[in-house]
Amino acid sequence: MSRRATLRLLGMGAAASVGAGTFESAAAPRRGPTSVTGSGGVLVGMGAPVRNWDQRVREVGPGISARRIYADLADGAGSQIRIVEQAHDDGMLPVISYKVGGDVTGAVNGRYNGVAEDAAARLASYGKPTAVTFWHEPYNDLTAANYVAASKQLLPIFRRGKLQVGPILNGWLLDNRQSDFAAFCPNQLFRFWDWFGIDSYESGTKQNPGKRKPADRIPALRSYLRSRGHGSLPIGIGEYNGYSGRTISDAGDALFTTPNVWFGCVWNSGDWVLSGNRLAAFRRTLARSA
Repeated sequence: MSRRATLRLLGMGAAASVGAGTFESAAAPRRGPTSVTGSGGVLVGMGAPVRNWDQRVREVGPGISARRIYADLADGAGSQIRIVEQAHDDGMLPVISYKVGGDVTGAVNGRYNGVAEDAAARLASYGKPTAVTFWHEPYNDLTAANYVAASKQLLPIFRRGKLQVGPILNGWLLDNRQSDFAAFCPNQLFRFWDWFGIDSYESGTKQNPGKRKPADRIPALRSYLRSRGHGSLPIGIGEYNGYSGRTISDAGDALFTTPNVWFGCVWNSGDWVLSGNRLAAFRRTLARSA
């Protein structure tokens, strides 16, 4: 990792610690954007299955400064903790998404609060910036009411030390389903989020790409947050990808030109593996962040 990327990652000012407790007591005043983003610019990251991670890193080359990690509290507090430690050791920001083994009712009723407490304590003990979210892309997986209720139980527990919490919602809902999008981000949750994220993929198919691109949704999210009165909230892109090098390149441009983006992670697996001009475009994005 370059010195500049290291400074971006470590330059996020330490914030006042917020311990576990009820939603109301944990909803402390937000630690302003400089405490999350620092002053060094965007962290360009990547997501890929653990079994493929080393290969994907070799393929894209140097410069990755954030890593998407998928953990499950139903597997215990140590779920994916070694991957988190590896990310820290590699100088990357871990962007951790926790689920609960499909037991949404249990999460709503606080069944995983004790496990979350143990996981949060361990993550905070590293003393390094870490992004935490609950159930990325929740639309169609659980109701908005359950998402809100479970978020109230779990995310305040993680809001401590250098851990920063936020959502990663379905970005495509911004296109023309904003009422559905809004159901997953009511005002009460904005009270304790430190950042706000989406996943965003190019619409359509490889043979017939749609009009909606990740590069469109990143500034659209900024505009949406402004419309809700939260224009200073840092942005995270948990996953993004597209069908062409142009789409990947434009998404990278949007990461750098949209104000106050904290991190943006390309998804690099399965049907979305980067190759050819798409790989070259992402390498240019990484070079720009160096």
